[in-house]
Amino acid sequence: MLWPDSHTGTTGSRRPTRAPKGGRPGRRASPRPPSPARPDAVVELDRLEEAAHEVVRAVAPELTRVTKWGHPWYAGNDLVLLVGAFSHHVGVEFWRGTTLRDPGRLLEGTGKNLRHVKLRRLEDATAPAFVELVKEAVRLDRSMPTRVR
Repeated sequence: MLWPDSHTGTTGSRRPTRAPKGGRPGRRASPRPPSPARPDAVVELDRLEEAAHEVVRAVAPELTRVTKWGHPWYAGNDLVLLVGAFSHHVGVEFWRGTTLRDPGRLLEGTGKNLRHVKLRRLEDATAPAFVELVKEAVRLDRSMPTRVR
């Protein structure tokens, strides 16, 4: 038996389309209206992200920016770290995070190599524990042989 095609009104489909929750077949449920964004929160995240970049540039001006997997990483002999803004925090991903000493216990994550730090306030980006973590990552990178990419 041929069923009417819900998009064109013609026959040809062998199965009827299922109705989305709260709607009729062939129609998409209307998306939720976006929550009103707080412009001050967006500006704060931009400042926080820039502060994290400034820390990295101050600690290791010799690092270059390379794009890996669509994201700008800081690299020396190998990848070192990535700074990226999310909706409620700025994340700093450390490439060899599992081998870093972290006396301030800032690192989070459970992956094989990567660990990350979530920065939520401007003070977090300039905190001595975070600056030391960046220095530790750069020291580790300098001690490793150059990796051919």
